[in-house]
Amino acid sequence: PSITTRNHTIQPSKLHKFLSVIIDQDLNFKEHAAHTMAKRTRYIMVCKRIIKPTKGIHRKLMKRLFKSIILPKMLYALDIWYAGLIAKGRGQGGGGRGARGFASQITRVQCMAMLLVTGGLRSTATDMLDIHANVPPFQQILQKTCFHIALRTASLPSLHPL
Repeated sequence: PSITTRNHTIQPSKLHKFLSVIIDQDLNFKEHAAHTMAKRTRYIMVCKRIIKPTKGIHRKLMKRLFKSIILPKMLYALDIWYAGLIAKGRGQGGGGRGARGFASQITRVQCMAMLLVTGGLRSTATDMLDIHANVPPFQQILQKTCFHIALRTASLPSLHPL
């Protein structure tokens, strides 16, 4: 329902962007996941353009770009939106895959980055690309980051407002 104050009517919105996290009314973060996927794919495509055999940067630097720029942007506010995807993705009879579907999509983005790092063929298995690039699988990166955030939150001082 809309809110009226001093002759101004405020209509509710379905989405709100707060600190670069897109929040919807149901708190399922699907729009944020789709937005995140589109941005990360664009980052990989930009990296693909700057890695050229004759006049681009070396492939070793692509791994540094991935770890220092792309990966932190992929994991920004992970504890908020990924937990929402996990909670909404469990036991849904509506055919939604939730976090599993998003994790498989974001794994494809990591596969694209690892193809650039290793110079492998598109048909190379993602696991093999991760091994040759010395990068853990993306599900492990997600779990490690979630555990790190939980540990950091649990070790806050007792006087901290959280």
